[in-house]
Amino acid sequence: MNEDFFDFVSIQLDKTSRASLYAQLYDSLRELILSGKLSHGYLLPPVRKLAAFLRVNPGTVVNAYKLLEQNGYIYSRAGSGNYVAEIAGSTADEYEPATPDIDLELPEHIPAGGRNCIDLATVMPPPDLLPIDDFKRVLIEVLDRDQGFAFGYQESQGFFPLRQSIAAYLKTQGVQAQADNVQIISGAQQGIDIIAKAFLQFGDCVFTESPTYPGAIAAFRSRGAKIIDIPMDADGMAMQELENKIRAFRPRLIYVMANIQNPTGYSYSVIKRNRLIGLARRYDAIILEDDYISELDFSGSPLAPLKALDRDQRVIYLKSFSKMFMPGLRLAFLLMPPHWVAKVSAVKHHSDIATSGLTQRAFDLYLRQGIWQKHIGAIRRIYQERYEAALAAIREFLPDSTVCHPPRGGLTCWLALREGVSARLIVQSAETKGLLLLPGTAFFPRRPPDRFLRLSFAVADQEKIVQGIKILGEVIAEYKAEP
Repeated sequence: MNEDFFDFVSIQLDKTSRASLYAQLYDSLRELILSGKLSHGYLLPPVRKLAAFLRVNPGTVVNAYKLLEQNGYIYSRAGSGNYVAEIAGSTADEYEPATPDIDLELPEHIPAGGRNCIDLATVMPPPDLLPIDDFKRVLIEVLDRDQGFAFGYQESQGFFPLRQSIAAYLKTQGVQAQADNVQIISGAQQGIDIIAKAFLQFGDCVFTESPTYPGAIAAFRSRGAKIIDIPMDADGMAMQELENKIRAFRPRLIYVMANIQNPTGYSYSVIKRNRLIGLARRYDAIILEDDYISELDFSGSPLAPLKALDRDQRVIYLKSFSKMFMPGLRLAFLLMPPHWVAKVSAVKHHSDIATSGLTQRAFDLYLRQGIWQKHIGAIRRIYQERYEAALAAIREFLPDSTVCHPPRGGLTCWLALREGVSARLIVQSAETKGLLLLPGTAFFPRRPPDRFLRLSFAVADQEKIVQGIKILGEVIAEYKAEP
């Protein structure tokens, strides 16, 4: 027997089985990897040689290798071959599809009977913080001014006066923008989906932070993209790992949240911002910057978007107004390099023709009349008080082994429990005591670690935030690992 295939003699493919041959091969190779017989860094045989050894079509091996790569068991290097990846844990670590964002963001995810709980899970602002009176006044003004035109279709790129207002607003944030380069969209999720459709082909590599926004993971996977996750430090992506992987995989797209990242709240240092853009330029990658919630920066010295450093037009800037405006109205925009405007606008048109004209006209007045800026100032003060109460309670009631890097702002804190403590069990136990929390597992592209919590102070007032964190401290103190 050829000694090159000694490690594969146990593979037996049954051509009479109802299971496809590539699925059988996938299972066999996966078992060899998980058992350690094929260790990290092992170079798998070339497709044609393994196919000849197993007496199957080369397509069978290709499909098995693709599935192994999608689930993180192997990785490929152009011109070199397929290698066994580093596997942490066991079969429980295999990628689980990300939870849809609606389950993470909206109050509808609260379990039956949970309305009387302390909610430290939901990140949508409560109804009493939404600017209803201002919105009512602006709507009346729009209807009086525009009559029936307010209900007609807008051009697919968006209501031009609103695009002008957005360009002017961005200039106050340090970003040079032109109305012609702004694309109005129906929420940030649609923006990510549009970019995925416009720029990704099946098999393209996309780099994401880890952890990151689950809706982005879902959008990229829907295009057949390979997700390469880069771990986050408190000041941005781990740059050495990013550089190593960007050389190996040459990604088409890098998805980042440079300011107040979701879910960690981390913000990129100036050094890492410049390094990220430099690497994207060197390896010809597109950056999609998702500005999740930068208006709620409590540091006193807010950072400009990554887009402000873009000198060679490779950063696409995505910004949602929905969360702080009216979540159900779904309003956001993309700021694009000029040479991509037509391509993105065409995809938007195919998606839903145009975003609501009435919403666009109303928000245009919000910006022009300074209502948005006034509203943000008001809720920033409210949330800064809650933010400070949350951090103080974390220091007082949670053990030192629970790590929280204070974010610059936002609506959440990211907690790392000590090794051996299950976030899933902590969440379950807290719920029995009337406290709702969110485990961090849904935010990881693959093999999610079960030791992180996202704690939100969006809904609860200061008193309940403190009470909830005190309960969490008690739950952690009472924790007993599963036998």
